[in-house]
Amino acid sequence: MFTKFFFYSIIWMVIIMPSWSIHLKIGKELVKELGLDKDKFLFGSLLPDTDYDWKVNRNLAHYYGKLKFPKCPSEDMVDIDGFINDYKDYLYDDLIKGYYAHLLADHYYNEYIYYNKWVQRDGKLVGVKTVKGDIIDVEDHYKLAARPKHRDLELYGKRLFLKEKIVFPEDEMKIIKCIDLLKDNFINKDNVIKRIKYLHSDYIDYFLKIREGEKGSKYKLFTEDELDNLLSGCIEYILQKLKELE
Repeated sequence: MFTKFFFYSIIWMVIIMPSWSIHLKIGKELVKELGLDKDKFLFGSLLPDTDYDWKVNRNLAHYYGKLKFPKCPSEDMVDIDGFINDYKDYLYDDLIKGYYAHLLADHYYNEYIYYNKWVQRDGKLVGVKTVKGDIIDVEDHYKLAARPKHRDLELYGKRLFLKEKIVFPEDEMKIIKCIDLLKDNFINKDNVIKRIKYLHSDYIDYFLKIREGEKGSKYKLFTEDELDNLLSGCIEYILQKLKELE
C-alpha cells in the first residue's frame, strides 16, 4: 500500500479538506444513525491527518498521488478505490469505517470547491472565488489559496464546537486493540495516547483562540448557509456509502 520511503514534510494543497471539528461532527451524526462504536469511529475519522512522528505522512494516508482532478491535472484527488482495495477485508471494523468516512468527506468537499470556487486555466489553478465574487490570484497557490479556505473551515469548526455539536473519542485502549488492522505499522500505542490527550486539552484551547473578526462572521469563500448545506450533504453522502457496506 504505502511506499517504504517515508517523509514528514506536509505539502500544501489547495484542495479543501474539512477541519477536525467538521470530521468529528460528521462522525457524531453517523455514529448515532448507524449505531457505530463512538471511540473507534471518531478516532478513525481523524486518522489520515497524521502527525509528524507517525510512520505514514498525510499525502500517503489520504491516498493522494494517483488521481487528478479533470481539467486540472496539477491537483490530486483522493483515490477511494485504492483505499477500498487495501482495506476491503477490514471494513467491518468501525476504526476502518471512520478512516473511510474521512476520505469520503475530503472527496466531497474537494469536489465542491473544484466546481464552485476554483478558477482554472490551462490545467492549473490560477485563482479562487470569494463569497463576494472577487478572485484571489494565486501565483504561489499552494500557500495563498489555502489560507482563506483553511480559515473559513476553522472558523466554522469553532462554531460547531461552541454549539457542542462535536464529541471526542475517549477510550484509548479500545482503539489500541485494533490498530494492527492498519497497513504498514501506520500508528502505535503511543501515537494513540498522544492524540487522545491532545484532543481533550490543547485542541480545545486552539479552537477557543480562533478569532472571528471585529464584526462577527468573516468568511472569505463561503456563506454560513453554504457551509451548513455542505455539511448536511456530506453526512448524507457518507451515510449512503457506509450502508452499501452492509
